[in-house]
Amino acid sequence: MRHIFLCLFLLCTSVSSTAEIEPLQVPIGEMVEGITCHSDPTQTYTLYIPSAYTSDQRLPVLLVFDPRGRSLLAAELFRDAAETYGWIIVSSDNTRSDTNWEPNLAAIRALWAEIHSRIPADFQRIYATGFSGTVAVATVLARTTGEVAGIIGCGGQDSANHVDDSKLPFFSTAGDTDFNFSQMHLLDEFLAEQGNPHRLVIFEGPHTWMPPAVAREGIEWMELIAMRQGTRNRDQELIDRLYSADLERAQTVAADGHVLAAARRFREMERTYSGLHDSSEAKVAADQIEAGEEYRFRLKTAKRARGFEAKCRERQNTELTLLRNSEVPPPKRQLASSLHIRDLMRIAGKTSDEGLAAQRCLNNLYTVLSFYLPQGDLPQGRYAQVATSYELSLMIRDDNPVVWYNLACSRAQLGQKNDAMEALEKALEKGFSNTELLATDTDLDPLRKRDDFKTLFSSQMGNP
Repeated sequence: MRHIFLCLFLLCTSVSSTAEIEPLQVPIGEMVEGITCHSDPTQTYTLYIPSAYTSDQRLPVLLVFDPRGRSLLAAELFRDAAETYGWIIVSSDNTRSDTNWEPNLAAIRALWAEIHSRIPADFQRIYATGFSGTVAVATVLARTTGEVAGIIGCGGQDSANHVDDSKLPFFSTAGDTDFNFSQMHLLDEFLAEQGNPHRLVIFEGPHTWMPPAVAREGIEWMELIAMRQGTRNRDQELIDRLYSADLERAQTVAADGHVLAAARRFREMERTYSGLHDSSEAKVAADQIEAGEEYRFRLKTAKRARGFEAKCRERQNTELTLLRNSEVPPPKRQLASSLHIRDLMRIAGKTSDEGLAAQRCLNNLYTVLSFYLPQGDLPQGRYAQVATSYELSLMIRDDNPVVWYNLACSRAQLGQKNDAMEALEKALEKGFSNTELLATDTDLDPLRKRDDFKTLFSSQMGNP
């Protein structure tokens, strides 16, 4: 990956030599979609400038990288906090995960030029955020430019591989059933060892962007770090307010019985507010929790759950590699048994660390079976493997109409016409509504002469 870093570095450092460009003229206090980058018309973004902005200001900028280029969806998570604290949001339409790096390199290059030429950015306070695969986009940008003031990373994987600057503040977050949950814990542990300013916040949920409340926490934490580092003026009233809110959140977590999360929050407060606010109350609370029997017990159960998850994922990788490499896939029941799907579903029903670990294992397995394996097998026409992957994924979750539709297509290509019709009917029952695809998809051609397909198709085309 070194050649990527060098290429990006050269692209980014060339910004300062560009000619003077007319600043953007856009409404303030509104999300403005579809803005075209001056340096590359193929790149577009959503822009938000807070309503209190005046022309003599330079403001912090948050670069937002969504793994599917959903610029508005991702930007909206940060909108309220950006309005409160006076941040500009620049959210790319073009970043991608699960693909080669070229789209991300083009997006980074264009947005970097944009904020250095057309947007009133405070160049000491340029931040980046990403979700899943685009956490790496944010960390690569930070590594190659050396000019990113902090990263808000959500549900990423292997991010520690790109963080080699111990001064880079990193706010990490993930859902408690996110299949990258352990990865974000490992990242936080790495940051602690390396000496980076860091905070980890876990929310309830699967592999998804953090909720707006956690996005706000991320921006507020960066405000505190900026005051500690001297890149923004110290505001004692704001410090006091944020400390009180932090303390209340930590006390609520402790009262709810989440002793590990509570201890972590109190310790993070002790670090974050050093030199800004007396944090002795947070230190005492952390000391008391960590001295208790319940804390030691929870540490053991959490460690055991992480071990259970690691073994489960290792077993899944082995079995899925066999499926990927097979000329003829093993029977679905055999694979389901070797993947322990039913056992994991039973364990996932428990309200425990192990139950959450089982949910993460199932979420990972579902994602691989319903997306990654078919993505690799379809171009090779391996429809038997594709159908098996979809069938196994539907044993875990049967509510996704796209998976049912894709199963119908793969069965049709295998000549399993009755089973294909059954899957297609399920797709429509679950909410599949892409009538244009239904009308044109060549994968369904083997079904088009059937009376039941014609009836089904006519009923769908007649819907509003």
